[in-house]
Amino acid sequence: MKFEDILSQWEEQQKTKSRKERDEEKRAAAAEKKRKEKAMDDWLEMYPPDRGMKHRKEKPDRIIIHTRKKELTRMEAQDTLDLHGWKGKDALEELDRFLKTSKRRGMKKVMVIHGKGLHSPGGESVLRPLVKNHLEHSPLVSSFGPAKGREGGGGASWILLR
Repeated sequence: MKFEDILSQWEEQQKTKSRKERDEEKRAAAAEKKRKEKAMDDWLEMYPPDRGMKHRKEKPDRIIIHTRKKELTRMEAQDTLDLHGWKGKDALEELDRFLKTSKRRGMKKVMVIHGKGLHSPGGESVLRPLVKNHLEHSPLVSSFGPAKGREGGGGASWILLR
C-alpha cells in the first residue's frame, strides 16, 4: 500500500468523523431548543400573556385591577364543573384538572357546583369546605366566591383564574 493511499484513507476518515460530530452537535442543539420551547410552553400555560397590557400605562395599576375584577365578577361563567356525587379526594383531583384545562383554554371565570349538602349525612356539605380550602391554596385561582342565587347560591362557587 502506498503512502498516498494511506493518506487519502486517513483524510476520508477525518471527513466522516467531522460529519458525524456535526450531526451529533445538530441533534444536541435541536434537543436543547425543544427542551427550552417545552419550558416556555409550560411557563406560558401557568402565566399566559395579558392581551390588555397595551393600555396599562394610561391608568394606575390599582384602578385597572379593581375595574377588571369588577367586570369579571359580573360576567357569566365560561364553563361549569358539577361535583355532585363525587367523593372528597376524587372531587379535588377533578377540580384541579378542570382549573388547569380552563386556564389552558384561556378562560377567565368558571363555576364549580359542589352542592349545599342537603342530601349528605347530617345535612352538612362535605365538598363545600374542601373546595373552598383547595381554591384558597391554588396558584391558578385569583379569587372566588359564592354564586348568585339563580346560579346555585351557596351550592356553587365562581372562580376567577389568574
